[in-house]
Amino acid sequence: MPYVLGNVAGLVLVIGGLVTGVRWLTTGQPPRYLRPLVTRVQTRRDARRPLPEPIPPILLAMELSRLAAHIRRVEAGDQPRKAERLMAARLAYDHALRDYCRAVDIPVPMAIRGLSREQRFDMESALISAGYEW
Repeated sequence: MPYVLGNVAGLVLVIGGLVTGVRWLTTGQPPRYLRPLVTRVQTRRDARRPLPEPIPPILLAMELSRLAAHIRRVEAGDQPRKAERLMAARLAYDHALRDYCRAVDIPVPMAIRGLSREQRFDMESALISAGYEW
C-alpha cells in the first residue's frame, strides 16, 4: 500500500510539472518559483547580446524598388493564386516602406496587417518630397 501512495504522489507531481510547463510554453510566463531565475538569465543574455546594426537607407531603397517590380510582375502575370501572391507582395512592400521611412526619420502610421492605399500614397509622397527615390 505505501508503494501505491508514493506512485500516486509522484504521478501528481509529474502531471503538475507538465501542466506548468505547457502553461509556460503557451503564455510565455514562467512559473512563480522560476521567475527570478528566468529574469536574471534574460538580463544577463540581453547585456551580452550586441545591439543590431541599422540597415542603411540605400539598401532599403533597393529592396523597395525590387518589391515594386515584383508587384508589377505579379499584376501582369497569370500564375495561379494571383490574389494571394499580390497580397503577400504588397505586405512585403508595406513592411519595406515602413522600414525605409523609419530609417530616414519620416513618421510611420501604425498598421498591423498592411497599409491602406492612402497610407501607402502618403508615405511614398513624404519620401519623394524629402528627396528620396527608389
